Amino acid sequence: MGRFLQALLTAVVLVGIFSTGASAAYMRQPESDIDPSVFKLDEKHLLGQKLDKSYRFSDLEGKEFSLGDLYGKPTILVLSYYTCDGACSVINNDLLDLLVLLEEAENITIGKDFNVLTLSFDENDTLETLTEFKNNLRLPKDIKDHWTFAVAPDFTHLQALTKSLGYKYFWSPQDRTFYHPGAFIFLTPKGRVSRVLYALANEAKDIELAVLESKQGQFKVSEIVNYAASLCYSYNYKEGRYTYNIPLFVAVGSLTLGVITFSGSVVFFGRRRKKRLMEGS
Repeated sequence: MGRFLQALLTAVVLVGIFSTGASAAYMRQPESDIDPSVFKLDEKHLLGQKLDKSYRFSDLEGKEFSLGDLYGKPTILVLSYYTCDGACSVINNDLLDLLVLLEEAENITIGKDFNVLTLSFDENDTLETLTEFKNNLRLPKDIKDHWTFAVAPDFTHLQALTKSLGYKYFWSPQDRTFYHPGAFIFLTPKGRVSRVLYALANEAKDIELAVLESKQGQFKVSEIVNYAASLCYSYNYKEGRYTYNIPLFVAVGSLTLGVITFSGSVVFFGRRRKKRLMEGS
């Protein structure tokens, strides 16, 4: 079983373990019929799709903004709900841990190089539940100031967004919890979906590579070296993460060998011709 499928199953387990109350635990069925595939987005179909920039949401202070207000730089979109005390905290904390590692590496920086937006898909969430959820994450200040948490005043905007992403979630009355994907959705500066990564399945390098990929050539001079290094990796759909670009290494190796062989031949035949000329004279 690949790491990607393991991560999906882990997300299901986390939801079952952490997101239920004591009373619901007694009524839970001993076995689950949940198919983990419903928690996977159809990324190949989704890539390149442009999201409507007019969708409107409200942040922690109740200030309304549109999705388009975040455009101009890559955005990592996370869909969660704020009364969840289990899986959603795990998903957002996993992203937080990866962002902290990126801050320490100083290759790319939240706020400067990309945005992060967590949206609630629960119409019952309020600014109060949003505040409590964000406070429980205990974000470092340099990350907290650039990570937006929001709700949808007009829930039809949120429904339209999740539908356009093919993001499926459902409420389980017996467990009193939502089941949903634990996905990090990467958007380009123009609002197109460029990559989907999953919680608990990636490393900080995967986040960095996905952000660089979503820039689509809009690099600063200081980022060219990082982008060149990123070409050594390619996205592996089977594992749901970036892995070494083996074909590239093979091609570069073959090209290098060819250049060395050609150069050696030129030198060899050059010396041989020179020797013949000297002998003839």
